[in-house]
Amino acid sequence: MTYTSVEQRIAYGYIAQLPDFIPDEHGPVTVSQQKEFYGLMKRLYQLAFDEPLLFVPTVHEDDAFPTRYKKSCEKPELNTNILKMKNAVEAILDSMFKMGQGADVKLNKRQTKILSLLGMDDLSDIPAAWTWMATRSGTTQVAFAYCLFDESHVYSIDIFARMLGEKPFRKLEKWMKSHGYKPYDIYNTTWVNYQLTLTYANPAWSDERPSLGNEYKIRHTGISAQYDAYVRNPAALGLCIPGGMKPYLENFALMERPLQDFILSRVKRCDGCSYCVQTDKSGKRSLAKIAVSYEGETYSLCPYYPGYSFCWTSIDDALVDHIIAMLDFMDGFVPNKK
Repeated sequence: MTYTSVEQRIAYGYIAQLPDFIPDEHGPVTVSQQKEFYGLMKRLYQLAFDEPLLFVPTVHEDDAFPTRYKKSCEKPELNTNILKMKNAVEAILDSMFKMGQGADVKLNKRQTKILSLLGMDDLSDIPAAWTWMATRSGTTQVAFAYCLFDESHVYSIDIFARMLGEKPFRKLEKWMKSHGYKPYDIYNTTWVNYQLTLTYANPAWSDERPSLGNEYKIRHTGISAQYDAYVRNPAALGLCIPGGMKPYLENFALMERPLQDFILSRVKRCDGCSYCVQTDKSGKRSLAKIAVSYEGETYSLCPYYPGYSFCWTSIDDALVDHIIAMLDFMDGFVPNKK
């Protein structure tokens, strides 16, 4: 995808994460009313892409961060420009959500013009599905913004299948479904960032709902996918590894040879950084490194934060085979498995 500006790149993120129209067939508003609201939101994101100057006073030459970890790449001006466009789009989304709840919202000139261009000159008569999506029980701003009408449907599956590679993704999905994994639309409702993510998780590990992403507080095996518009390759799929790598590295000898190769290609070698013992005031604690034997050699591997290493911006059949092998191996360590 080619962009004429940073602002256009950011606007495209909302288009990319908007799912296909799938209504709630049994909702309190009609399917046609839901389609009307869906069309309105789709036109809003397309307008932001086509005419970003309606949202911000200035556009800037296209640029992006190489990875999601922006701190490792100092581009303060880029970050400022990203946030200006993001905040402008999300400010109008927030206003629309509150308007749907009946709040007295004071729109600025830009927001008024944008809504007018979308055919919303009379804001005392907003679409029925707009009001419903803003007021229904358990409503969220993310579900409103992306028209997640049917609460029993996981919308993000098709989004990330399309982005990451339809055929290999469906192969991975088929294996996970056949092994009891469950899909979830996951998004932040405490600090709303309008990012829709997918998680497929094995509920055998925990009754808790999976956490966001694949890096922290992982309690289930599975995968997590997300889209970060500010990254050069914005879609990413990560492997969810409960408890870190320690129990699996300790059983490295039990892995099949291809899985051992895969593990060694991804896990960080211990370089003595001492992060794992930084809180040890006695100076006696051993490094967390785990020694594994492979083809007559011994390797010291770090068990910490594997989510950073087991993450990809595209997938193919060969990678899916490795992911399946690792999921299958980890599932042999389900707590209290009978």
